[in-house]
Amino acid sequence: MSGARPSVRPRKSSKRKRTTIRPEKDFAATCGGVLVGGVDEAGRGPLAGPVVAACVVWDFAGRRPAGLGDSKQIAVGTRERLFAAIQRSARAWGIGIVQADEIDLVNILEATRLASARAVEEASAKLAPDRPIGALVTDALEIPALGIPIHAIVKGDTKSASIAAASILAKVTRDRLMDAWHEEFPEYGWDRNRGYPTPEHYDALRRHGPTVLHRLTFSGVGFFSEALRRSRSHGHFSAMIETSLASPGAAEAIREEIVRYEARIPPADREDLLRKLDGNRG
Repeated sequence: MSGARPSVRPRKSSKRKRTTIRPEKDFAATCGGVLVGGVDEAGRGPLAGPVVAACVVWDFAGRRPAGLGDSKQIAVGTRERLFAAIQRSARAWGIGIVQADEIDLVNILEATRLASARAVEEASAKLAPDRPIGALVTDALEIPALGIPIHAIVKGDTKSASIAAASILAKVTRDRLMDAWHEEFPEYGWDRNRGYPTPEHYDALRRHGPTVLHRLTFSGVGFFSEALRRSRSHGHFSAMIETSLASPGAAEAIREEIVRYEARIPPADREDLLRKLDGNRG
């Protein structure tokens, strides 16, 4: 009887590929040594709720939490732990949120860019004025309105430590928002489907109709009315315009403010606001 042992197929490693800071370092060198932030988002595909983006800047020489990676591949408890660790140890971080009303006005791609711009602005505000974010690495997303160099990396959240960290901040933030809104609208199951197009969610839409948190331009959700979907920025600037009717100088100051925050205002809202200013001037 042979004493040979049966052959055993080697196990595949269950470990994810480790993210590194190398993409950021390489891009920083290409861009003259500027600070490089990483950006990612959560919530492009759901029928309800916001799209949330985050921006994270690491010190190249500093320590980063172990286990950074694609947030969708990380267990809930681990994501929560990493969320807190990232906020403690990052050089700067920011979160940008675009709600359903703005998504309906500009489309989901532009809303994702808008959320990303808001996240970058918040992260930049935590840095020294003379050392702002000068370039970005993203998960295959271009953000032209920011006017800084961007390296869009396919599957960036599995390669770049800052994109991976941004992925975690964005997903945890969005999940927490959907959990909170589930308490107000429990019939849609947002604590389970997070607003994504599941059979349960479609069935609830058929029975109850859309809420104020639904994206009315998305297939299968409801009707769309632009007048009902103006953003909060639009309301803020509209009120300012109304009070500037008798003051041409104030109107020009408002115009400059709108232009200054161009990346934060949905294009359709910006055009409407500028038309109002032109109408008041005439």
